[in-house]
Amino acid sequence: MNAALTNTKVGRSALISFAIKVAGAGLAYGGNIAFAHLLTAKGYGHYALGLNAAIVIAALGGCGFSVSIMRYWPSYLVRGDKAHAKGVVELGYLMALIGGAVMIGACLALWFFLDAIGIEKHFCLFIGIGLLGMMINLGDYSTSLLRAQGSTVASMLPRDVVWRIIAPALVFMVLYLKGHVGGGTALEISALVLVTLNGWQAYRTFKNIDLLGPVVAARSNLGNIWSSLFPIWLASVVFAMIQQFDVVLVGLMMNTEDAGSYFAAQKTAQILSLVLIAGGLVAAPLMSALYHSGQRAELQKLNRKLALAIFAATAFGYLVLVLGGKILLGFFDASFVSAYPVLLVVGFGTLVNAIAGPTDYMMQMTNFEKPYVKVLIGSYALTLIAQILLVPHYGQMGAAVASAGGIVLWNVITIGILRRRAGLDPSLLGVIWPPKAPVDAALVVTPARRKPRRKLIRATAHAKA
Repeated sequence: MNAALTNTKVGRSALISFAIKVAGAGLAYGGNIAFAHLLTAKGYGHYALGLNAAIVIAALGGCGFSVSIMRYWPSYLVRGDKAHAKGVVELGYLMALIGGAVMIGACLALWFFLDAIGIEKHFCLFIGIGLLGMMINLGDYSTSLLRAQGSTVASMLPRDVVWRIIAPALVFMVLYLKGHVGGGTALEISALVLVTLNGWQAYRTFKNIDLLGPVVAARSNLGNIWSSLFPIWLASVVFAMIQQFDVVLVGLMMNTEDAGSYFAAQKTAQILSLVLIAGGLVAAPLMSALYHSGQRAELQKLNRKLALAIFAATAFGYLVLVLGGKILLGFFDASFVSAYPVLLVVGFGTLVNAIAGPTDYMMQMTNFEKPYVKVLIGSYALTLIAQILLVPHYGQMGAAVASAGGIVLWNVITIGILRRRAGLDPSLLGVIWPPKAPVDAALVVTPARRKPRRKLIRATAHAKA
């Protein structure tokens, strides 16, 4: 891959992605504020809890394809294997549909169980979580695939802009006609809007792959990628829980009103992730292509550029939160200003995550998905234990401190693994103190190259015998 071409492509895509992400973040933030005013305090708590739960079950039902397709698509194409590239696309859609249906069934089963034991829960809320989870799942996969195919605008515009305009507008319309909207109804409306947008994106993805020729059977692809797909799926589930489940936990251990104010602080802090998300999403397919073609030096150059841009923008954003965080929380509700200390703690965790760079994509686009998921599981287990112990005594602040601590822990460990075993570092540390190439070059090979090597060793031993 030509370095100049790579730099030009990254720069142009990053600029477009950042522009859409900025617009999307503004609309998302405005939409959350609109929902806070359209719904009652309890209804907004239900909406916040339901949205975060839907994101978690979307990761559960997605089987890891929304992340892994950005690795498999370019890695197949760089080898000229168009048949498997097309086959893995169809497999991803099939698994997303099956996984989404299973998650809807799980939500309904949970509602029936709670109803049977006498715990009254809103059916509308549970079906809204299930439907929205399935639509987010399908949307995440189409978005990632279009990004891997180079269709930046088609991948981002529907979810980041169009959805965030239409969904609040329809909720307002229903409120105007009926006089009341619950949190579950708001989730269902959001899911229905995504149905149309997902259909358009799926059409675009298949239009892009029609030129690749015959397709290899889906079961063949699953057999080829299962060993790396499972840890990627597991990592996506744990990562979603790290990012979202604290709101659910606050709602369960405290009350839905507290979940609403914590959600406002969380979403305000997540604005800091804009540049990190945009840079990581654009660079992920390039990380895979550069790594699997052996261009480690070019990949580290890409890392340095991302690290500097991400750090500069995020540090400035955190300063804005420190100075104007109370004003931002007040836009949701005057009572939410009390969550300002929580905002600073959650924001600090987001700041550290940004300084570490796109470690998640770097680990999963290379051959380190298995150690990555182990780090995530270990870090989140400690985080969850800490939240369960701290929330009853310290409320929202307990959840925030534990969440930020877990983020710091897994970023430090993943950077250490990448520096030591791959000679790569996507963080600001990699700019100040560049990593050395790994001593054992065999550590940086694809799993596909390892198996024939073991077979060759066994065959040679048998021949000698």
